Amino acid sequence: MQKKINLLLLFFSLSFYGQNDTISVIRHTHNDFVIPKTAKVVFRGIKNEIIIDVPNCKSFIASGPGLSLISKNLYNLNPGAGVEVIITIDIILKNYKKITEKHKFEIKNIKSLVSSINSLYQNIKLSKKQLENSLVKVEIPDKNLNLGFRVMGFTIFLKSGKTFEVIGNKIDKGTIERLNRIIQKGDKIKISDIKFVFSKDTFCGMFCKVNALNIEIL
Repeated sequence: MQKKINLLLLFFSLSFYGQNDTISVIRHTHNDFVIPKTAKVVFRGIKNEIIIDVPNCKSFIASGPGLSLISKNLYNLNPGAGVEVIITIDIILKNYKKITEKHKFEIKNIKSLVSSINSLYQNIKLSKKQLENSLVKVEIPDKNLNLGFRVMGFTIFLKSGKTFEVIGNKIDKGTIERLNRIIQKGDKIKISDIKFVFSKDTFCGMFCKVNALNIEIL
């Protein structure tokens, strides 16, 4: 009877240990887009590179939907449908005891990209002077995701139908000089066809295009 009780207590303690006092170390790598690196968040449509390690164990096996081994302790987690994914880690300790841990990650979708000019996103009103060297940016509105974008160029559309192609991420002096001959106070212009590249190689998916910027001239 005492042996049965001891075995039951041992089983309970190992289960409790695996669920609460986990010994596995799981984090996003320095090459990954997710921040902070300890965040239990993964995104659909991009590579989620994570490190899985179990210090002082004899061996372990990590498994889960969309989880694949890249190299020792380095994994790629490519989540599918649903709102969460669970990584299961089967561990053999140095004393040959077996422990199973389960780590839950929230699955998030990448939100659409947004564009801005001089850090303004909507209801934009700028003077001609403010337009000169104004900076056009492309961003992603998620604090858990560090995706960098570099604007390569854009097109300015006038109500008259005229367009101005701009190379780079700023309205340069030459462009503003041509605009000043045409636009007046109260006119509205549109910045669209914003061309950009990712700072790192990643899947473009549904968020390759960004919103146009409508600007009223003061």
